[in-house]
Amino acid sequence: MEVDDFEAKTNHFLSWLAFQGVVLSPKMALVDLRSSGRGRGVVATGDFESDELIFSVPRSAVLNLNTVFFGSSSVSDLEFKIRNLASWLALTAIILDESRRQDSKWAPYLAILPRQLHNLTFWSDAELSELQASKVVSKIGKSGAEEFFSRSLAPLGLTDYNIEECHKVASIIMSYAFDIPEENTTVDEKSGDEGEELVSDDEEDEKILLSMIPLADMLNADADRNNARLCCGNKDFEMRSIKNIAAGEEIFNDYGQLPRSDLLRRYGYVSETYALYDVAEIITQEMLSLFMSKEAFQGLNLSPLSQGQLDSRVELAEREGIFDDSYDLSHPGPERPSIPDELLALLYLVLLDDQSLKALYDSDGLPSRSKLATEVVGQVLVTVIQLREKEYATSLEEDETLLSTGNLPHRIAMAVQVRLGEKAVLRAAIKEATTFTGSNKRMRLGGKNNLVGEGKGKRSIEEPTGPKKKGRFR
Repeated sequence: MEVDDFEAKTNHFLSWLAFQGVVLSPKMALVDLRSSGRGRGVVATGDFESDELIFSVPRSAVLNLNTVFFGSSSVSDLEFKIRNLASWLALTAIILDESRRQDSKWAPYLAILPRQLHNLTFWSDAELSELQASKVVSKIGKSGAEEFFSRSLAPLGLTDYNIEECHKVASIIMSYAFDIPEENTTVDEKSGDEGEELVSDDEEDEKILLSMIPLADMLNADADRNNARLCCGNKDFEMRSIKNIAAGEEIFNDYGQLPRSDLLRRYGYVSETYALYDVAEIITQEMLSLFMSKEAFQGLNLSPLSQGQLDSRVELAEREGIFDDSYDLSHPGPERPSIPDELLALLYLVLLDDQSLKALYDSDGLPSRSKLATEVVGQVLVTVIQLREKEYATSLEEDETLLSTGNLPHRIAMAVQVRLGEKAVLRAAIKEATTFTGSNKRMRLGGKNNLVGEGKGKRSIEEPTGPKKKGRFR
């Protein structure tokens, strides 16, 4: 029986892992999941108890700057240039260089990395247009990455250098790489819970190293079925079970609470199990510009703000630590509302009459959420969110009909799922906003404005003594 190339590469990789000192539990297997629309995955062939070792990878088998250049007696010109690049560019350069070396230690590993990617970087303009008004399109950063490639990688003199391959490698890094602590920067894993730190991909630690961890990156992710985590020590990285895993179950290492838009952008797929984490983004400047218009809030008896009045309110929002370039609406849950406190507070400040705004300058912080959620704030939010929903070319109901047909091209179907999820969030936020019943006593209704902060006579905000904490809600 002929063994296909996919299986041959898997077997070669498994042999390479053993040679590199990777220890595999006899109760796990690396399997072919192409029949379910995926590549490879790790499956339990026997029962695992919670906190049982699934596999361990020594640091010497992790692909990063230190392991590639380990043992060199002197720093080559290439190494010097690469070490001075940003971490993701340095790892991109390393993988490009190693993939061209016939004697590369990493060849069996590089051979099983995906060749076809569905990250948004590789979508055509027509495919991207199917995302409609989703703000994820503005986060792709393809042209910016190409500038980095041309400025930083081209001078390295890599053989057969081309932009398309750089995009592929950089996207693989974004999808597969981990930020790991440098050796000797973590507590020994034998000293208790503090030593078994979950490997981070948040780049919050000072001494971290962007790395590819063979086999650890073969685990798929599922928000509902996460059953393993990667722990690090000074010598090895261990994938351990976090709950009992029965024989036949797939082993998952979750990405965290990512919306499907980010799943698609970073990893090239979507999953219904992540629908709970979908968000819809409100761009602050787009929203604030509505308050200078006479037409935006017709029927609410709101007079438009001058630029000076708007600036005064933004200044106070910045002082209170609640101003941001954008705000994410989300599905409401036990621990969070659909509309974030910071957005609610910003709208409250914008809608305050000028006398109340002046009083708030010298106050001890913002009111509680229940007082921020005035009836008119809710009405304004409904208008803002409805306008946001109208930016999409199709309705939520039309998208549901499209998906129900089941015959959409793969990328189009994923785009529809993303935009449908965002519209569902917008509907949930509208529903929440309609429940606001707080008093409108301090709101600038019926032309109630005293023009504080108007024009050149704008009142400056005096900073109170002592530091201010972000979101100082009473």
